[in-house]
Amino acid sequence: MQSKVDQIIQDVGLQGWSLTQNIFTQDQLHLMQELFDSDFLPAKVGKSHQLQRNEEIRGDWIYWIDTLNPPFVLEDLINFLEHLKQSLNQNFFLGIKEFECHLAKYPVNSFYKTHLDRFEKDSSRSFTFIFYLHEAWDKKDGGELVLYNKSGDVVKTVLPAPGSMLCFMSEDFPHEVKTCFRERRSLTGWMHTKIIN
Repeated sequence: MQSKVDQIIQDVGLQGWSLTQNIFTQDQLHLMQELFDSDFLPAKVGKSHQLQRNEEIRGDWIYWIDTLNPPFVLEDLINFLEHLKQSLNQNFFLGIKEFECHLAKYPVNSFYKTHLDRFEKDSSRSFTFIFYLHEAWDKKDGGELVLYNKSGDVVKTVLPAPGSMLCFMSEDFPHEVKTCFRERRSLTGWMHTKIIN
């Protein structure tokens, strides 16, 4: 995993984002499918007391992970994120203290309109990461994540290849999830500059 962390650090230093293939094997992905039998809740938009479900903006369902006591099949992933956190701090002096993450599943015909992961009144989200955990995906399945720059130009269109990871600086890249034509499964999270647990 060290070589993958080193590549991510190099990419982020050059362009602010990184796409890594084959973080997980097919066997690992197969074991992770049991996680998606959990009791997922509809994802909401807004902040704190203003949270509301709006499927015209986002249609995914989520299940929060306790990063201090993760499911056994996610222990390696959490350790990888801890190592990545330390490397980001050492190389970019981000002051990241903790990270949070949830499983996400997008049912058929769901999407997430363009948004920025950093809240207007809370700038603690510094770094976004997404691991694609479904076992198979084809171009016809849709569900691409489109990264934009702040001018609205497309930076990268990412097909959610099984076992891959996308990460980027949270404040720099508005992004959207295009309509999915099969269930799309991922683990998504953010590294914060404040204590959240």
